[in-house]
Amino acid sequence: MKNLTNLTFAFLLILLIGCQTKLPVKQDVISLHPENPNYFQYKGKPTILVTSGEHYGAVMNADFNFQKYLATLHSAGLNYTRIFLGPYSELGDNLFGITNNTMNPKPESWLTPWVKNSESGKYDLTQWNEVFFNRLKAFINEADQKGIIVEISLFTSYYTNHQWSTSPFNPKNNVQGFDSISFKQVNSINNGTLMQIQEKYVRKVVQEVNGFGNLFFEVQNEPWSDNPQLVEQIAEPDSLTHPQNWQSKVEMARQESLDWQRRIAGFVVDEESRLPNQHLIAQNISNNRGKIENPDPNISIFNFHYAYPEAASQNLHLNKVVGLDETGFMPHTDFIYRSQAWKFMLAGGALYNNLDYSFTVGTEDGTHAIDAGTPGWGHPEYRKQLKIMKDFLESLDFIRMKPDNSILKETQGNIADFQVLAEPGKQYAIYLEKTKGASIELAIPNGEYTADWIDPMTGATVKTEKLSSENNTILVTYPEFQEDIALIIKAKQ
Repeated sequence: MKNLTNLTFAFLLILLIGCQTKLPVKQDVISLHPENPNYFQYKGKPTILVTSGEHYGAVMNADFNFQKYLATLHSAGLNYTRIFLGPYSELGDNLFGITNNTMNPKPESWLTPWVKNSESGKYDLTQWNEVFFNRLKAFINEADQKGIIVEISLFTSYYTNHQWSTSPFNPKNNVQGFDSISFKQVNSINNGTLMQIQEKYVRKVVQEVNGFGNLFFEVQNEPWSDNPQLVEQIAEPDSLTHPQNWQSKVEMARQESLDWQRRIAGFVVDEESRLPNQHLIAQNISNNRGKIENPDPNISIFNFHYAYPEAASQNLHLNKVVGLDETGFMPHTDFIYRSQAWKFMLAGGALYNNLDYSFTVGTEDGTHAIDAGTPGWGHPEYRKQLKIMKDFLESLDFIRMKPDNSILKETQGNIADFQVLAEPGKQYAIYLEKTKGASIELAIPNGEYTADWIDPMTGATVKTEKLSSENNTILVTYPEFQEDIALIIKAKQ
C-alpha cells in the first residue's frame, strides 16, 4: 500500500510539473554586431540572413506542415523565415493574384491567438487560444533546431475591407463590441479602445516567445499601404526589378501610423524589460527605397520591400541593419530576382527574403509550380542560387566592409549594373550584370591581390588570377558570361 501511495504521489508530481508553464531563461539572442551594427551577430558569429520563404502562413494555417517546410529551408542552407500572426488573414479570396496562398486557410484551419465561440462565430479577445500559442512555440523551436531565425510580424495593413471583414479585431467578429472603425484606423494612434486590446496581444506574444533566441519582432507589415504619404516619384524606375506603375512611387506611413508604431515597439521593450531576453525590433519603412529620418531608437532593423540597393546604402549611417524582407511583382526569371538579391546585399544589406510561392499546403518542400499570374518566384534551383550568394558573402570578413561603387569604372564596353562592397586595400566583393565589352578599372591601393570569378547561378569558380595594383589602379579583363558574374579580390597576406 505504501509503495502504491508513493507511486501515485510521483505520478501526480510529474503531471503537475508537466502542466506548469515553462519559464523563459536567458538565451543567446540574435543581436546587432558590436563592431558593425549594420550586420547581425548570432551565437558569437557575424551573421547575415538569407532565405526564400513561404507567404507568412506557416503558423496561422493549421494545415501547413511547418516541419517539412523548415527542413527544406535547412537543407537548402538558408537561415531565416517570416511569419504573420492572428489579426489578419487572406481568407476566402484570391488576393493579389496569389494562388494556393498559405494565408488563405480553410476557415476551420485558421488559428488565431483568441478563442472563437463555435456557436456565435465570434472571438473573445480576452481569452487566449493555447492551441495557437503552442503551435507558434513549436514552430520557433523547430526553426531553432534548424538554425533558422524567425521574423514575427505582429501586425499588417489590411489593404481592403475584405481582409478587415474577417479580422478578429473587427467589432462584428468579437464579443467586446467596441466602436466600429475603418480598417485604415486599426494600426493608427486613432483606433480608440482597440489600442488596449492590441497592447495585451503584443505583451502576450512577447511573453510566450521570450524563451527563444532565434527571433526578432517586426511592428507592422507595409504600414504605408493603409496610411500612405508620397515622398518620392521615381522618374526612371528600373524596368526589370520594378515593372509595375505603382513601383515608381516611394510611400511612407503618415504620422498617425508612425506614432502608433512607436507605441507598439514601446510595449515590446517594456514587456521584455521584465523578462530574461531582449529581442531586436524591425520597422517596415517603404517600398523601393527611402531615406530614414528621425528613427525610433527602439528600432534596430529597417525593412524595405522590392528594394533598390540604395535602400541599404543610404541608411547605413544609422548603424542599424537594413533588410529586404519581401520581393515580388517581377517577371518569373531567376536572373532578375538573383540580381536584386546580389545588388542589395552588396550595398550593405544584411537580410534578404525572396517571397517564395512554391511553398503551399501539400507542397511544403517548395516544389509547387508557380503559375504565370502569381506575383512572385521561387523553386529549388533558385534557392540553391541564394545559397551561393550567402556562401560568397560568408567567405568574406564582411563586417569590415562598406559599399563603394566609386571604386569601379568602365574602360571598354558597358555594364548594365554593378555593385561593390569593399574594405579598401584588403578585400572586395563585386557583382556585374549584363556587360558588353572587355574591361573595367578598379581604384585599389598598390599591392598584390588574388581574384576569383564566381558564377552566381552555379557557384563554379570561372577563373582565378593574380592581380597587381600600380598607381592605385588595377585594369581587369573579365571572363565571358551571359547574365551576371561575381568577383572576390583579396590582398595577399
